[in-house]
Amino acid sequence: PKRHFVFSGPSGTGKTTVARILGRVFYALGLLGGDHLVEAQRADLVGEYLGQTAVKANELIDSALGGVLFVDEAYSLSNSGYGKGDAYGDEALQVLLKRAEDNRDHLVVILAGYPEGMDRLLAANPGLSSRFTTRVDFPSYRPLELTSIGEVLAAENGDIWDEEALDELRSIAGHVVDQGWIDELGNGRFLRTLYEKSCAYRDLRLSTYPGMLSRDDLSTLRLPDLMQAYGEVLSGRGPQDPSAM
Repeated sequence: PKRHFVFSGPSGTGKTTVARILGRVFYALGLLGGDHLVEAQRADLVGEYLGQTAVKANELIDSALGGVLFVDEAYSLSNSGYGKGDAYGDEALQVLLKRAEDNRDHLVVILAGYPEGMDRLLAANPGLSSRFTTRVDFPSYRPLELTSIGEVLAAENGDIWDEEALDELRSIAGHVVDQGWIDELGNGRFLRTLYEKSCAYRDLRLSTYPGMLSRDDLSTLRLPDLMQAYGEVLSGRGPQDPSAM
């Protein structure tokens, strides 16, 4: 089977999660000696002075042998904006290419990042496109998928959205997609943040509750909790009114 992959998609669309699953599948099939995943970015591969990059990149790759090396924002290794070129990034790429070929029976390498950046990287480096021939695209999440993520996150932690909150969650999911915000907000990470902040506001609300709290009280996320959480998440976007939907 193909050993090396390009994962292309916005942040928060499950690229790292799928990389972990792929490693487990290859291990279960006997194609890898282990199922561990080593995550890396430019700083983990590129040295600070001449001669350090090859050593640093090789040490990182050694740590991934028998498993999966996942290089996020891989396009940062080819920075055309540098006036005199990107010698350190180019060196790291050459090491990566050589080791991906030499250790192809003991290593899966996944280069990941935004679609536009990955297109530029592959176009500028023919050696990459010839070795990384399998590309998997991860599209931005749609409203129904975002709502499902929110429901699953709550259920996994013993929580539930009440009917009003769930209806509003659907509206929020549709709104951020329609407005074109979802990639900036982080797709699946947006829902995780929204859920976690909703829990925090629920706990704050219950802290002033005068009576005895039931199990349902402690596990139910209500509309005010969600709206406060959504307002906080959007606060970094400027004067957006979460009720104006």
